[in-house]
Amino acid sequence: MDGHPLKALLQLQLGSDSYAVLHLPYILASLTAESLVPSAHSSKWIARINSLLHSKAPDARWAGLCLAQKTSVLSKSTMIECAQSWIGLALPLLAKKEPPPILSASVRLLRVIFSAATDVPEFQRQVATPNVSKFTAALIPLAEKHADNELKILILSTLALIIPLYPTLHRTSHSALSALSLSFLNGNPFKPPNTQLSSTASRLYAVLHFTGGKVGAANLWRKAVDDTLTFGWTSFSALRSTFFVEGRAPQLPAGTEEPLVAIPLNVDRLRCSIIVLCDLLRTTTHRPVQVPLGPLVKFAVALVSSTTDERVDRYIDPGVRAMEAAVTPQIWKLACDLLTCLANCVGHHLSSSLSRIVTCIVFHLEQHLTSSERLPFLNTLQVILTKCYPLHSTLVVNRLARAILPLISVVLAKEGDARETDTTGRSKKSKKRAREFEGDEVFKVSREVICSTVNEGDALLAAFFVLRLVLRNPHLAPAMQSISCRVTLSVLLALPQLSPASLSCDSKLHPLLLGRVQELSVELGAGSTGGMSKSLGLVIGASLQDSHVHRDLEMLLHPRLPPLVRSMPHIESLSLFRAEESQEEIDARESLGLVPSEIEPEPDVEPAILDVIMADPPTLPTPPTTNKIQPVPASVEPAAGRPPQRTEQAPQPLNDEKMVSIPSPHPRKVVNDVPPPVDMPSFVEEETNEEMPAIDLGSDSDSD
Repeated sequence: MDGHPLKALLQLQLGSDSYAVLHLPYILASLTAESLVPSAHSSKWIARINSLLHSKAPDARWAGLCLAQKTSVLSKSTMIECAQSWIGLALPLLAKKEPPPILSASVRLLRVIFSAATDVPEFQRQVATPNVSKFTAALIPLAEKHADNELKILILSTLALIIPLYPTLHRTSHSALSALSLSFLNGNPFKPPNTQLSSTASRLYAVLHFTGGKVGAANLWRKAVDDTLTFGWTSFSALRSTFFVEGRAPQLPAGTEEPLVAIPLNVDRLRCSIIVLCDLLRTTTHRPVQVPLGPLVKFAVALVSSTTDERVDRYIDPGVRAMEAAVTPQIWKLACDLLTCLANCVGHHLSSSLSRIVTCIVFHLEQHLTSSERLPFLNTLQVILTKCYPLHSTLVVNRLARAILPLISVVLAKEGDARETDTTGRSKKSKKRAREFEGDEVFKVSREVICSTVNEGDALLAAFFVLRLVLRNPHLAPAMQSISCRVTLSVLLALPQLSPASLSCDSKLHPLLLGRVQELSVELGAGSTGGMSKSLGLVIGASLQDSHVHRDLEMLLHPRLPPLVRSMPHIESLSLFRAEESQEEIDARESLGLVPSEIEPEPDVEPAILDVIMADPPTLPTPPTTNKIQPVPASVEPAAGRPPQRTEQAPQPLNDEKMVSIPSPHPRKVVNDVPPPVDMPSFVEEETNEEMPAIDLGSDSDSD
């Protein structure tokens, strides 16, 4: 029995046009490349598709177009065989008034036909070349006049795919294609921005330089970059009419629109210009081109340097000022997108401007921003610090570390939280013993969730990644390096004791953050041989949870790696305790608000040895008398001359009690005049450490 899949589909699901439309999803899901291998049923399959394409019913034609497109994707030989006839049926549909599903299916079919057989020269010469220009000419008016955004996106993406494959065939259509793409990149103040449509139009605009050929493509690309920069500067200046731009007030044209329309319009235009610049930087060219890095960096720095507290010595409209200040965070985000794209595209060539860029970003991180406003800056720092050479400015590096530390210290409990928990958990009138039950911490709501939103969690992860890059910089001051290591170690110790629900509403954040902190701690501990030897437990604890266990243990046991450019400090050289930190570290820690919470010590108690009134010492047994009197060593005095040595060793346990802040119940105590008639073995045990007097064996009393 013949069980070929095409036979069953032809007999059942494709038995009629209505059945074909009804069962089209099942048919498309059932088709595979193996089922379309040339066989006795292939001709019947092609004939059934052609019959659907020639049907007068729109739904049947739509089903035929979908089946032809799926067949072209799965079987290249079938597509080459039927391409000429399918093009003759699908291409005229683009000029007719057809429903959007039929137009979309026709565009998808022709897109596959013109892009799937570029390696067959004869097919290109006979089929593709005569019809590609017609296809483009039909798509341009369809994208301009049709109101369906999904169809527009499909047409623009199809043109962006076809133009690099057939650049010379689109040379005459360059102006029309440029006008088509720019019509979707001119901004719209009345509707929310359609990011998918604008990004697709930007990709089309970024490939139009291919129409200039190998020689003229570089000039067209540079002209597109310059025009987009000019467009972006114009939009940015219109958004800063009440602020200074490059030290001077911008001069706006006389026919400026109302602020309620102009500000949203220019924000959208600025967004489109940034998208186009990023696509132009990511596109490919036949020959190397010279990137205008200076103008691009100047534009990006002007965007990221925007603030909301600049003053202008002239009259300004308060309403316009408020609206322009409200869109400033959007300008920051667009600037971060441009800087990220620049770092990814030009790499270390951006290092000459790195100090200026990082200084502008650090200034914003030092302000009171929301997590959504802070996250783009942190993401940009990750990229530019990774792609560029290390910062050479000590001032900028230390300032960046000082701005990052408060962002990561939110994980640590503050002193106010501990006091609030203590005061809320106790009642002034209640004297009953506090009762705690297992799992009671789940119901404690004294401390809020640390990362209440997704952006706060992402910002926390990004801050630790930036700190990791900062600690690799050789110009970081030792005091900031020590504080950063101590904060990282504190977070590493605090995270396992913190429940995932207390950290964030997203349970995935806790293991991600813990893994990142462990990686940072391992890197700090593996900086030198001495540090690695003291970090064995930390390395193993962090490595057993991921796939780097063999690498970390091998590095620990056999450190055959080349020496680092900067020798990292040993673990013992890091001031992990407050008693070891320098005055510079104390000032830096207090300025950052990293004062650890601790229990206030009780009032100091004077040493009890000063208040003890000793009675007469007990009478010690007298040794046997001898005729020869030995000299008494200097370290031993008569019992009647001074109290026993035990009284001078008594302050030691009292000092230990003072370190743990346990007050003595009786700070002043008087010893009775009459000593108890018992021996003091402890006195003898403590005297064993003293130097014993010399004994003359020749002075035995029996010798007399």
